[in-house]
Amino acid sequence: MSSTSDKPYLTSSDLEMLQGVLDAAGYKAKIPANDEEVFNAAAMLLIRLFQEGVTSPAMLLRALEYHFGKPKKQPKPVTPVCNRYAIQGLPRDRRAVPPVNSTDG
Repeated sequence: MSSTSDKPYLTSSDLEMLQGVLDAAGYKAKIPANDEEVFNAAAMLLIRLFQEGVTSPAMLLRALEYHFGKPKKQPKPVTPVCNRYAIQGLPRDRRAVPPVNSTDG
């Protein structure tokens, strides 16, 4: 049995370039290291295409957009219209306490 593989090895600079393509496309995924079993479809596609000879970052980016579309942008966080204390009221320790009138009697 032969231990040779049909797939070429990826160097660290190849992995960095593929990670850069993922980052440019807006993916939060990481390219798996040698022994990690991370099954990210976008990363697997890039590795497969790279091993098949597609080495241009622009072409790899186009392939990601073709297969998965462009990732949606994160929505902007909602800022409340009213101040927190306008809705909840002031906490007890921050409320103005009326002075005690000691002339009652």
